[in-house]
Order: sequence, then structure tokens, then C-alpha cells
Amino acid sequence: MNINTIDLNLFLAFQAIYATRSVTLAGERLGMTQSAMSNALKRLRERFNDALFVRSTDGMVPTPVAERLITPIEEGLACLMQAVDQGRTFEAQTSGRTFRIAVNDIGQLVMMSELLLVARGIAPGVRFETVDVPIAEARQRMLHGQIDIALGSWEPIGPSFYQQRLFDETFVVLTSKASPLGGRDSIDLDEYLAAEHIAYRPHGTTDFQLQQTLERAGALDRRRVILTAAHSLGLSSIVASSGLLLTAPARLAQAMVASRTDLHIVNAPFEVVPFEIRQQWHERFHQDSGNRWLRELIFGLFHERSQRHQGAGKQA
Repeated sequence: MNINTIDLNLFLAFQAIYATRSVTLAGERLGMTQSAMSNALKRLRERFNDALFVRSTDGMVPTPVAERLITPIEEGLACLMQAVDQGRTFEAQTSGRTFRIAVNDIGQLVMMSELLLVARGIAPGVRFETVDVPIAEARQRMLHGQIDIALGSWEPIGPSFYQQRLFDETFVVLTSKASPLGGRDSIDLDEYLAAEHIAYRPHGTTDFQLQQTLERAGALDRRRVILTAAHSLGLSSIVASSGLLLTAPARLAQAMVASRTDLHIVNAPFEVVPFEIRQQWHERFHQDSGNRWLRELIFGLFHERSQRHQGAGKQA
């Protein structure tokens, strides 16, 4: 195939269909009509002499040829975007750039409101998008420039990624003020185990840290769990009305208490080893002025000093 005879916009259409598994959604992402996207897919099929995407109950499923093409196409598009932006200085006051941040619902609740508040005063045209994806997917999307920053308690993502510690997190116990433990400054392990609990189980390393903490305390399989929750949304109301205990990251509990007067925080009745919350980014975008602006803003807002040893990987 002669590269001079192919419309490079077809590769954008290919990437969008691969990502969305839908011609319609791909068109919406690129601002194209469905008929235009269908025509682009037709031209791609003719160029590669392959169906590329086959309609199924799960959407447009890529063929083996499409699976082989996606990595070099995404890498090529990422290089083109980087070339276009090369030497361009990020101007916060006038930029309309969209930053994509990989963060779970804890981080979104704890960090995004403050980040938005400050960022909108500095860069009123900048937009943010949060994505909650597994670490393997985040790694690939950061490599290709589809995610700018990852925030959270993830271990170092890889040797080609920079990491920067923001603060240490720990676990506390959240309870209703109306519960028998609601007026206490502290509780012991027996009282903790005798109570009924919400087990907050978000996917990712935060849950892994909590499970390890409970196991070290001998409490993992001894709690009386009434509700297991995958998301933090609504947990503050449930704690307030049910009297159940919630063991959660301290900043998540503080955010819940800040919006309600009927909740109370108690220190955990067992040893909690603090764990780091970091921001991470790929080395390809280390010198990107917009990425650097975002990193410096996040660091300035959330960094707390610590003497704890940092993990392996590139340190900012």
C-alpha cells in the first residue's frame, strides 16, 4: 500500500471504531455523521482487503487483522499529535485543552472539586475528564497520550513512567453520631468486631491495602458485614441512617463528614501502615508544557511532606 494514496483521517476513524466498538459512537467522537463513518469504514476495508470490524451482539468486534493494526496505528497517531504540538507553549489563560485523568471514585470525590476550583480561576477554558480504568489499560492509554495523569495508590506503573508522591493515606472508621459508638473518641478491637459493617470494595490498590490491613489485625474474616459496596456514592447516607461502621480512607471519610453533621470519625482500633497517593505520567509527555502545568498544579494543591521511602521508578 502506498501511503501517498491513503487519507490519514481514515486512521482516526479506525481508532475511534476500535475504541467504541460502534460506528455511531465513533462518529460522535470525531464529529462525523454515521454515513460518513460508514463510508470511512468501507474505504478502510477496501484498502486492507479485510472486514476489519464484524457486527455482533457486543458491537463491532475487530478481526485479527484489525487487532494487529491497532497498536502501530495508535502509536503513529500519537507521534503525529506530539509533532503537531512540538514547541507549542501551553497558555493556561487561553487554552481550551481537555486533560484526562485516571482516578477512581475516591480520588474524584476527594481531589477533583479542589482541582476544578483552582484550575477554573487560572485556566477558564481548560476541561477535565476522569476515567476509571484498570492499571494495564491506563498504562497503554498514557503511552498513547489518551490519558495525561494517573492519580491514586497504584504501585509504579512501569520504568518509562515518572511518579511523584503527593501524600500518605490511612484508614479510619466512620459511624453515625446517633449510634452507640458515635460519641466516642476511640474504640477497641472487640467493639469494632461486635459492630455491623459496610465493606467498601472499590477495585484497585486501595481495597488491596485495606484487606491487608484487616488481615494483619486479624479482623478480615471476623467482621459482621451487612453490605458490600463497590462505589462510594450514597455511603454517607447509609452510614448515617443504618448505624453501620464504614472503614475507609481518611480523606474520603473527611469529605463525607464535611457535607453532613450526623457523621463521626473514629481512629481505627488497629495499626494502619500509611500508603502513598501518587501522580504518574509517561516519559513521552514529561516535557509537554500542558502536562507539566497540570502536574505542578496537582502537586501544589495536594503535596504533603513525608520522610517515608518512595518506591522504585522514575522520580519527578
